[in-house]
Amino acid sequence: MIITSAKIITCNSRATIFTDGAIVIKKGSIHAVGSLRNIMRQFSDEKIFHLQNALLMPGLVNTHTHLELPALLHTIRSKTFPDWVLNLIAAKNKIDNKDYSTATLNNINTLIQTGTTTVGEICTHGISPAFLKRSGLRSILYYEKINMKSRETGQVPKRLLPPGSDSVLVQSGLSPHAPYTVSEFILRTIRKAAQKRRIPMAMHIAESKDEIRLLQRKSSGLEKLYQFAGWDLDWAPRGASSFEYLNRIGFLSPNLLAVHAVQVTEKDIAIIQKKKVSVAHCPRSNKVTGVGRMPLKKFLDAGIAVGIGTDSLVSSPTLNMWDEMRYAYRIHRQDGLTPKDIILLGTSGGARAMGMDEQIGSIAPGMKADVIAVSLPAKNTGDLYSDLLRETKSCSMSMVNGKFLYKT
Repeated sequence: MIITSAKIITCNSRATIFTDGAIVIKKGSIHAVGSLRNIMRQFSDEKIFHLQNALLMPGLVNTHTHLELPALLHTIRSKTFPDWVLNLIAAKNKIDNKDYSTATLNNINTLIQTGTTTVGEICTHGISPAFLKRSGLRSILYYEKINMKSRETGQVPKRLLPPGSDSVLVQSGLSPHAPYTVSEFILRTIRKAAQKRRIPMAMHIAESKDEIRLLQRKSSGLEKLYQFAGWDLDWAPRGASSFEYLNRIGFLSPNLLAVHAVQVTEKDIAIIQKKKVSVAHCPRSNKVTGVGRMPLKKFLDAGIAVGIGTDSLVSSPTLNMWDEMRYAYRIHRQDGLTPKDIILLGTSGGARAMGMDEQIGSIAPGMKADVIAVSLPAKNTGDLYSDLLRETKSCSMSMVNGKFLYKT
């Protein structure tokens, strides 16, 4: 198949843009990309799919979300992060598997219609795997683990490892929830198993000041969480910071995606860089929960892989990556980031953060055919990335592995 469009942004290392371009897709991968004239000269016998008044680009990579959660944003809002956590727990006690199923289906449809083709999903209730495998989206399913009670007992809890995946598009991973909700013993056990089996991991790390204060044995609102859960405060981890603690116990590695990473020091950034940990940036969630603004520019200057994530509808108004990228630009442009930088974070950057940049995130020969089409911006300012970021809300076509998921 040949797909033609008025513009193609490749998001490759050179960020090449083609006017009147085309891509050739064979067996689920991109075989060639270039000007329409050159492509037609070489592949004149292929079936042609014309995109009218559209721009072709790599599918968006949403590095972090919780698809099972319904829209509880306004229900659980709170002035403090610990109270927000407790409000979420209380709200979840009032919903059932049917609610989770409805939310998962609706949220997946939102991802597809707004241009996400790869998602990092935190699975807590066992609902999202079946829906994702049917959806055609590419994903890493990080199965969430919360366990502070299993200490140095030598007994590994059942179901520690994720179930295998029977889909070429869905990869299984692990998500120990946070440094303060999973015991050191379990973290060491998970790390050993993940390293042996090359299992990707994701973890909420250094999200709030309360988390850091808890590790430093200072007064923190998270004492209320421990009391609610029946955990002894002596079980809480100790360290100058979350990354210092996790580094000390040998948990940090290149197959770890650190979610949020807001409350970090210069020393933490050096640790993240050295251990080649990747980061998922969820700026709107950080705003809603009041945890602060991640030092994105410092991460990027250090060469750390960063992707963008929407988080869930309990801490973000939408799962639309275009909304997330617009907000990210709004709060980080003062640091010198450009619309091009942000769109690259939403595509090739996210792919790198999830360890998938040799497969997805850019349009180039040999890459998987995960592509979307969006309308050409109505206003042309001379900066195509700026125009896209300003105007785009959805996609008109979505394709994963060479198969159409959505067409308007």
